[in-house]
Amino acid sequence: MGGEEESQSNTQSGATKRKESTPPDGYVCRLCSVPGHWIQVCPTKKTGDKKRKRKPSDHVPVPGKDPSPEDIAEAQKMQEIPPPKCFCGLTSRLNKVKRSKAGGDTSRALGKYFFFCSKKRDDETQCRFARPADLELNKMKARAGNKAAQKKAEQEQAAQKKKETKQIKKAKVEQSDKKKEKEAAAEEDSSSSSSRSSDEESEGEAKEEDSSDSDSDSSSSDEE
Repeated sequence: MGGEEESQSNTQSGATKRKESTPPDGYVCRLCSVPGHWIQVCPTKKTGDKKRKRKPSDHVPVPGKDPSPEDIAEAQKMQEIPPPKCFCGLTSRLNKVKRSKAGGDTSRALGKYFFFCSKKRDDETQCRFARPADLELNKMKARAGNKAAQKKAEQEQAAQKKKETKQIKKAKVEQSDKKKEKEAAAEEDSSSSSSRSSDEESEGEAKEEDSSDSDSDSSSSDEE
């Protein structure tokens, strides 16, 4: 018992000394890839950031074994497709066909992506659902095309409605302008007629005054 306790205490003291001491030259912390401290006292470990910096890989892709950039881009594109439901009612899984029991090496499905039942292969209840991913991709494109066409039709309808509203407003403005012009013309006619009547009245009064003056002159001449 005493020997075990001594060994444990020695181990703990050695770990403490290693934490407090400076690591030798060439030692690099595996958490932050920065030399100068032990991994046990790494600053990123204290702050809770356990993400390691991924070092650039010097691996050279081998044709036929490693996926090419085109294969990776195609896989990423296929992963954007919403997986359909299989015959079991479960969400299917996307998988690339590498071998075919029915068609062998001459099968047209080789190298293509399919949606299969998500149950394990050794599960007896696994259904025989197998749908090409290209079919779902075409459906997704068709839905996107229909949405784009519907959006375009809605935009055209909104533009037509806006145009009609502008035409209605323009017609109302023109109608109000014509009405104002008619009212102004009527006011001018009424003012001109009133001025004519006032002129006629003044002329009649002047004639009456002239006639009265002539009558008074004739009466005075008779008296003489």
